[in-house]
Amino acid sequence: MSQINESAIATPGVYTTEIPAFPPSVAQVATAIPVFVGYAPKAVQNGKPVFNTAVRISSLVEFTTYFGTGFDDLKANIVLNTDGDGVASVYFRNQALIDNATIPKGDIGYQLFNAIQLFFNNGGGNCYILALPIVTGSPQITDFTPLTPPGVKTVFDIIQKEDEPTLIVIPDAVLLDANSFNTLMNDSLQLCGQMQDRFTIMDVLNGDQEHDGSSNDPIPVFRNGVSDPALNYGAAYYPWLRTSLPYTPTNPTSFAYADINIYTSATAASPTDGSALLNSAYALQLENADADMTSVIDNFINKNSNASYAAPISLTAAITGNPNLNTAITTGSISSGFGLIPQADPVIEFQNKLIYIANLLGSFVSMPAFKDNPPTSNSVQGLYTTATNASTAGDFTQIESYLRELATLNEAAPADLGGPEAGITTLLTALAAAPHSYRLTIPAPVTTDVYGAPGAALSPADKEKFEMAFVRSRIQKLYNNAVNIILSFQSNVAARLVSLEQSLQADSALYGLIKSAIGNEGLLTPASGAIAGIYAAVDGSRGVWKAPANVAINSVIGPSVDIDDNMQADLNIDPQTGKSINAIRAFTGKGTLVWGARTLTGNDNDFRYVSVRRFFIMVEESVKLAAYQFVFEPNDAKTWTRVRAMIENYLTNLWRLGALAGPKPEAAFWVKVGLGQTMIFQDVLEGKLIVEVGMAPVRPAEFIILRFTQIQQTA
Repeated sequence: MSQINESAIATPGVYTTEIPAFPPSVAQVATAIPVFVGYAPKAVQNGKPVFNTAVRISSLVEFTTYFGTGFDDLKANIVLNTDGDGVASVYFRNQALIDNATIPKGDIGYQLFNAIQLFFNNGGGNCYILALPIVTGSPQITDFTPLTPPGVKTVFDIIQKEDEPTLIVIPDAVLLDANSFNTLMNDSLQLCGQMQDRFTIMDVLNGDQEHDGSSNDPIPVFRNGVSDPALNYGAAYYPWLRTSLPYTPTNPTSFAYADINIYTSATAASPTDGSALLNSAYALQLENADADMTSVIDNFINKNSNASYAAPISLTAAITGNPNLNTAITTGSISSGFGLIPQADPVIEFQNKLIYIANLLGSFVSMPAFKDNPPTSNSVQGLYTTATNASTAGDFTQIESYLRELATLNEAAPADLGGPEAGITTLLTALAAAPHSYRLTIPAPVTTDVYGAPGAALSPADKEKFEMAFVRSRIQKLYNNAVNIILSFQSNVAARLVSLEQSLQADSALYGLIKSAIGNEGLLTPASGAIAGIYAAVDGSRGVWKAPANVAINSVIGPSVDIDDNMQADLNIDPQTGKSINAIRAFTGKGTLVWGARTLTGNDNDFRYVSVRRFFIMVEESVKLAAYQFVFEPNDAKTWTRVRAMIENYLTNLWRLGALAGPKPEAAFWVKVGLGQTMIFQDVLEGKLIVEVGMAPVRPAEFIILRFTQIQQTA
């Protein structure tokens, strides 16, 4: 808007100024933008690693693209009853956590992906992901303080730099020990209290266990451990949830035999031999098939574990930038290239590695650098020959036979390169042995419309180009055939495993019970991801002043612990610590509902309720940002009037929406600013413009009391 200083006009003429017709306004900030912190198998955005970086996403598709679909080592752990003829319990856990001795046994796996699914399934929208990599000994509290030169940088240092998030959710905190969990939660509350613009949603550690007063009772442990003064900036939810989330992307509704661990008792240190326990030949076949696949993966794909493939390959600048090569090859090692190919389904990964080999071999033989500096016998062709000829005695499945067929694929080739039955291995070996002397047997005169004029014999240079093109074409045909073999391999193995699974389930009554128990159990997940989605949904439909309670949770079978009125009374009101814990309860005909709306300061009249605390966060942050336009404005009555009008207009709109209680605006809020009201003259001299705002926020009707009395008949 154009304005001029009329008192400064000195030149005759006509001047125009635009007078503001409307007062400044307050733009309301977002209220339900969570930042999720947890472990992910990958973190790549636009080709760049983004571990330990807050990444904004708006859909589950974006999450899976950047961070994957969770870890692929989830196991169904079966504990048999004392007689060994039935299932006592089922729990799901990632194999890495089973192997980690610092993590107590229990029904818990990596939770970031589960939390994100629940968030979007329950109405969530935009959010941030702060993904942490798995390091040796994970998870530990140090994993949440990644080392960043020149010192230690915590996840909260990263979160603090992002202005948009208003919620902090750390679903993988439940993997930590009690001391580390308490430290992490207290740090989160401390950050929220310092910044005053965000709120922490907490899970209860070991929230799948009963609140029964025993030594394993998780409620007193939580209350004793979470003790930061900024308790009104957080809320806790109990218990964890049995969900209908898919188990894994490859097996969304069930677990294959290889993904099931069977324990004879809850105290057993390791799973038992399934084939012996189930007394079925089909179980042994499944185990052999799994071992076969593991052997292929280990010997053919995971080259970093095999010293014979560790020899570096000398690469020249000619190879850099070749579109057919993984960029990792420029580091000088085949194994480094294999290590950077994303992990996926074993069959898909196997195919990706094959493509990698085909591109690598084709690129080498198509460049002058290959002739001048051929690879050693144990690098390129050695890698190919050793890997594809690796086999075991007999073909239990068709995996080995497919590999041998891949190694002996034949294409017609000139006699000086091994004769008509030469395959790719022979071609490469001959080229490596005599890179300058190979020649194809070409009838003379040879004419071509590709490398020479029609009817003319090829020159030596054109002949060399033709020879290289011939070799490349043979490799391409071999590669195409190899892809077809892999596709056949994929379908054959998949069909065979499905058939064996069905046969085992029909042959073994115990295995049938195990599969049924798994299907009825549901994946156990802390509630924080679903609660964040409910916050977003309620904010969008009703407003942040509506308590996010009495709302059904989607994708849930039920709570892991049944809560009755007596138990909730103790959760809701704690006379000793005042730390309320919100219950999640199952109601007949209604589903699983959030049945609590209190912050951790449940005995505080100011910020007892989640909706009141978050409403004040929203108003404070919105007014704060709007007030920046008045910084360095004249500290006089005109500015004070504009500030007061701006805030009053904003609060009036909120009152009309039902966020403030009172029959009239003046009964719902007040705004004070000016000398004699909020400031003295000394404040003005010091450049202080002080505004006081009073609000009467609506509070939830937590206890509805109906009073009935009997009256006397009057007619």
